[in-house]
Amino acid sequence: MVVSPTIETRVVGVSYDNRQTVVALLTQWEQVFLIREPDNAFDANAIKIQRWDRQQIGYINRELAKILAPKMDRIGKPVKATVTALTGGYFPGSSLGVVVKFCMPE
Repeated sequence: MVVSPTIETRVVGVSYDNRQTVVALLTQWEQVFLIREPDNAFDANAIKIQRWDRQQIGYINRELAKILAPKMDRIGKPVKATVTALTGGYFPGSSLGVVVKFCMPE
């Protein structure tokens, strides 16, 4: 199996649907999963990111998802990723951010 170069990207949508509660549980270097969501009402290329217990963290940004979705459809299974950074949340009421890194199998 050929693996693409490493991709590191910020997770989007972490402030919706009470996801900040889930993000607050994350630790740096935690393994998470990229899951295709082809039936997403807002984006047919959607790729969600979730923890081992299926709690959703957010999504891959729309532009990157457009490139990765066909590859994930061919793979047909979740892709493992690693949380490389937890950002923000420095002030009361400010959101936490998440950065993940992964390699997409070809």
